[in-house]
Amino acid sequence: TPEAYTGLMTLVPYGRIGEPEDIARIAVWLASDEADYVTGATLFVDGGTTLYPGFAHGG
Repeated sequence: TPEAYTGLMTLVPYGRIGEPEDIARIAVWLASDEADYVTGATLFVDGGTTLYPGFAHGG
C-alpha cells in the first residue's frame, strides 16, 4: 500500500528501495582486481538502513 511504502521509506536514509543492480555492482567490484586487498569485511548494501537507531536493539 502507499502508506506501507511511505512508512518503509522513513527507515531508508538513501530514500529508495534497493534494486538487484545495487547488489550486482558491489559483487562485481568484490570480484575485480580493484578489491584485491579486501579481506574479512562486512559490506552493508542497504541504503543506510542499518543506521536506523531501532535496529541496534532488534527493531
